[in-house]
Amino acid sequence: MSDPAAGNGIAASAVEAVFFDGHSARQHAVRLSFRNDRLHMSGATAQREAALAELRISEPMGAAPRLITFSDGAFCEVRDHANLARLLAASGHRDRRHVRWQFDWRMVAAACLAFVALTLAGYFYGLPLGARLAAPAVPESAVKLISEQTLEFIDDHLMKPSKLPPEEVEPLIRRFAAMRAPRGEAIAHRVLFRDGGGAVGANAFALPDGTLVVTDQLFKLAASQDEVIAVLAHELGHTAERHGMRMVLQGSAVGMFLTFYIGDVSTLLAAAPAALLQARYSRGMENEADAYGAEMLRENGLSPVLLASMLERLEKSHRREGDTVPDYLSSHPDTAARIRALRSGPGSR
Repeated sequence: MSDPAAGNGIAASAVEAVFFDGHSARQHAVRLSFRNDRLHMSGATAQREAALAELRISEPMGAAPRLITFSDGAFCEVRDHANLARLLAASGHRDRRHVRWQFDWRMVAAACLAFVALTLAGYFYGLPLGARLAAPAVPESAVKLISEQTLEFIDDHLMKPSKLPPEEVEPLIRRFAAMRAPRGEAIAHRVLFRDGGGAVGANAFALPDGTLVVTDQLFKLAASQDEVIAVLAHELGHTAERHGMRMVLQGSAVGMFLTFYIGDVSTLLAAAPAALLQARYSRGMENEADAYGAEMLRENGLSPVLLASMLERLEKSHRREGDTVPDYLSSHPDTAARIRALRSGPGSR
């Protein structure tokens, strides 16, 4: 196909098209050509002429026809993309920059890399930040219901009632309730004991509403009541920082959006117990809970080393027995690094 310059007054080769006048569904077979920066349309039943600047030319979209639309809404459909592209080039027309980029492999590769980078950034930074902002917006009634449903599932499928004598655990519960909270901000909570059996073993966890569950096996594993207190202080830190709700929200981006922007928690409530049990605390969350627990221990005249010692016992216990429980109840990540931080931090000596 020849490529003459339209500005020289020489007609460029024509391309076949179908014309619609915008008033009826009738199709008109036409041929399009450009001359002197003007489109010339000719056919047995329709003829037209218009300046190039007055036309709206659609982007290439796969095999779909490209549309050349006139100012009054009439348009032509062109399926011969290759010839139309040469015709437009001969006329001096250039597609917009973002259209040209779609056919430049370097720009396509760059766009793919940017998409991957943004997706990863959204997952690792955007979702946690969104969950942190949205967690306070979850109504307390919803937090309580999620916690009750999760505890009910755990009691039905994972744990049994505690076998510890009340006279052993009640003094510890009263003592923990009387302890001063960091920064004077008391966190509503309750302490429950459950028999973890061989499946859960020595463990403790916090539900979003402040329910702190300790297994009989952890109580027996501790060298002293103070070590159990240290674990409870750490778990209370998870509640204070809303880690449970943040994990639920991170696991349900739709639920987070509905909760934060619309106030609808129905989607969140339906999936929350399963999402919570399948979640695992991040390193940052564990560090925040450790910092809270250490501060609470110091505030009440106890050493953060108590928590470090208990973490060592729990790590050995889980390594020996294996970790087959859901992520939320499993041993915490980066235990060695956390133990070093607790032993070297303020008040550890």
